[in-house]
Amino acid sequence: MERVRLADSGMEVTRICLGTWNMGGDRGWGPETEAGAVALIQHALDGGCNLVDTARGYGNGRSEETVGKAVKGRRDQVVIATKMMHSRPEELGPTIEASLKCLGTEYVDLYICHWPFPSLPLEPFFEEMVRQREAGRIRAIGVSNFNLEQMRTAKRYGVVSLQPPFSILWRIPQEVIAFCREQRVAVTPYSPLAQGLLTGRYTRRKTEVTGGPRRANLLFSGDAWPAAREVAMRVDQVADRIGCTSSQVALAWLLQTPGMTSVIVGASSPAQWDENLAALNLTLPEDDYRQLDQAGLAVWERFGPEETMWRWKPT
Repeated sequence: MERVRLADSGMEVTRICLGTWNMGGDRGWGPETEAGAVALIQHALDGGCNLVDTARGYGNGRSEETVGKAVKGRRDQVVIATKMMHSRPEELGPTIEASLKCLGTEYVDLYICHWPFPSLPLEPFFEEMVRQREAGRIRAIGVSNFNLEQMRTAKRYGVVSLQPPFSILWRIPQEVIAFCREQRVAVTPYSPLAQGLLTGRYTRRKTEVTGGPRRANLLFSGDAWPAAREVAMRVDQVADRIGCTSSQVALAWLLQTPGMTSVIVGASSPAQWDENLAALNLTLPEDDYRQLDQAGLAVWERFGPEETMWRWKPT
């Protein structure tokens, strides 16, 4: 599987990353058992994937424990990314220690600030991050859900990656992408399938939106829902015409988008992971790429540039 440089971190990663948010133990969200989750991670690694993304907040460490069990005996083959929320600097060391214990490792390859808290200064937090990196507990520092001003601050401390929500239906301001390209910051987008909206689940099968995090997702709400669903149906049409799945079209679109380094995508089974992986071999015709780009952008532009997909962000 093709690998690309993770900015100036010295690490190379596969262009599709296995996300493990759905392995935090929420019933009905991911693999039904921990053994199934471990087997799924190992299946992805066996197929050549080397980047696995988790977070302290996924099941209060349960996802990290699952990742730790899956990579045991092959730690040197895996780039592990995990995250913690922005906090007071004295909280950072103990939180890293808890993650290391769950992961069964002495270091984290990419340690990410999960969400910034505007009420807390960033500088003391990143100063402690740098100390942790110098101590060898972190190989590289990343961030997630940062705006342009916050990215400028983070870059002063050697941040190598930004993890934003990004898909045909959800974007981030263009100036943030431009900053990352100019400053050699890797972009590793999450939610590339818009929480299942771009998989055909809500178009081909007409599945109802019931509980869970989708209830809070702006794309599934109000006037945006019919427009977002219309774009999802366009994705289905492209998939039918070129002979692939809707998920593969959505992932191929993102892989073709300039500035994207490695796309984070979850899976509930080895078969679903293999389906996602096949997007690496798909190139969308330029007209299809452009039309999906414009249609999805029109949906996202309904919202303000500082809006979040879930109508929530730290204060």
